[in-house]
Amino acid sequence: MVLKRFQLFPLFLLFFSCQTGSENTKEISQQTPAEQGASLYTMHCAQCHGEDGKLGSSGAKDLSISKLSDQKIRQLITNGKGAMPPMKALLETDTNIQLVLSHIKALRK
Repeated sequence: MVLKRFQLFPLFLLFFSCQTGSENTKEISQQTPAEQGASLYTMHCAQCHGEDGKLGSSGAKDLSISKLSDQKIRQLITNGKGAMPPMKALLETDTNIQLVLSHIKALRK
């Protein structure tokens, strides 16, 4: 009898771990584009540029005073420059790059 309970326990754990994953997916899909861009920026850019774009560690530019065009920002995100590595592989899609670009523009004064 005890053995049967232990055999069902992994199935029980699997069921509840799948439930948690689907809840997280719903949360992400319910984010607005602005929230998605902010999340991506926080994960991949804020370490050097700061949450407000003003940190400037490792030579990172102050994004709050940037006057760069969308095309130039996209190029820098995609290909990197100087100490900034290319972010294309980390951001994975053009949509994600556009979301980060929009967030960067929102940091401007």
